[in-house]
Amino acid sequence: MRIGIATHNYPPHLGGLETIVREQACGFARRHDVIVVSTAWQGCQGIRQEDGVTVHRLSAWHLLERAGVPYAVPTGPGVRSALDELADCDVLHAHGCLYPTTILAAEASRRRQSPFFITEHVGIVPYGSRVLAATQAAAWHVIGAPLVRRADRVITYNARVHDALAERFGRDRVTFIQNGVDTTVFRHRTEAERGALRKQLGLPSDEVLALFVGRAAAKKNLDSVLQFPAKNYRLVVCGAVRSLPPHVINLGALPHSLMSDVFGAADFLLHAAVGEGFPVAVQEAFGCGLPVVLLWDSGYEGSVSKDVLVAVSHLGELSSATERLAVDKAMRDELGAKAQSFAVDHWSWETTIERHLDLFHGALSKEVRP
Repeated sequence: MRIGIATHNYPPHLGGLETIVREQACGFARRHDVIVVSTAWQGCQGIRQEDGVTVHRLSAWHLLERAGVPYAVPTGPGVRSALDELADCDVLHAHGCLYPTTILAAEASRRRQSPFFITEHVGIVPYGSRVLAATQAAAWHVIGAPLVRRADRVITYNARVHDALAERFGRDRVTFIQNGVDTTVFRHRTEAERGALRKQLGLPSDEVLALFVGRAAAKKNLDSVLQFPAKNYRLVVCGAVRSLPPHVINLGALPHSLMSDVFGAADFLLHAAVGEGFPVAVQEAFGCGLPVVLLWDSGYEGSVSKDVLVAVSHLGELSSATERLAVDKAMRDELGAKAQSFAVDHWSWETTIERHLDLFHGALSKEVRP
C-alpha cells in the first residue's frame, strides 16, 4: 500500500502535531510506502528521504506564525509535482480540516478516487482575538465542513472534538484513536542521571524545577503562568525563541531529540494550554515518570485518568496546585510512578499505527468500520 500524508507542518518545525505526524509516518513506513507533503521551514525544503519516508517540503507562506497561528500556505512550482505524487497513492491521510495541504490531499483523492482520511487535532481553538475567532468560524464553514463530508472518516484523539464532529456530521464519520508515546526514549531517570542531565543543560542542581513546554501562542497561557508567585519552584521554559524575565530559565527552541533529557531533568510538568487535542508533552512527561499539573479539558477524558495527575478546572487554581506539588516530594514520587505505569499500559505507537492501518485497509476493501 502507498500512503500519502499531507500536513501543514512537519519537523524541523516544532510542535506536538509535528511529533504525531512524524511518528505515524515512520510507523506506516515500516510496512508500506509513505509520501509526506508538507511545507518548508527554516531552510529545510525540497525532497528528502527521512527514516524510510519520502518528504516533500514546499515553499510556503508562514506569516500567521507571528500571531501564534501555525497556518502555512504552500506556494511555488513544487505544488503540482507534490499533488501528482499524492494522486499516485492508494490512501490519503491529511492533518487538520482547515489547511491548504488538506485541500491538496482531497484533490489528489478525487483524481484517483482513493480513500481520504483527516485527523482533526483541536477542533475549535478558543482564540482571544475576535478577528481570529471569526476567521476560524468562516474557515470551518467554507473549508472544514466540505472536507469532512468528503472524507471517508475523520480521526480524533480528543473526546470533546470527537463529540462535536459526531453531532454535526454523524457518528459513523468519526473515529477516536489515541496517540502513543515511545517509552523506551521517554523513560524514567535515576537521581544520578537527573543530576548529570541538569549539569549538561545548565540547570541548577538544588532547586525544584517546574517545566513549561509550548510554542509561542496565546493559547499556551505562558503569560498567565509567568504571573504565578513561584515561591517553591523555579520555572523552566522551552518550545520557542522568546524573551522571558531573568528569574525564569529559558531553554529556547530545542530539537525534539533533546526533550527526553529535558523531561528527565525536571521535577514536574506544568501544562496550562487550552484548545489542545491531547498534549504530546503530557504523554512524554508521563513516559519519563514526571508528575503533571494539567489545566483540564473535558476532551482529555478519553485519554487519561484524573487520578494519575493533578487536574485543575481553571487557571486560577493552577498556581496553588503547582505550589502544593512543588513542596511535596512524596506526592511527586507517587504521581510520577502512576504516570509512568499509565503511559506503558495505555499509550502505544504500535497500537495507534495498527488502528490507522486497519481503517486504511478497510476503506480499500470498502469495509470501513467504526
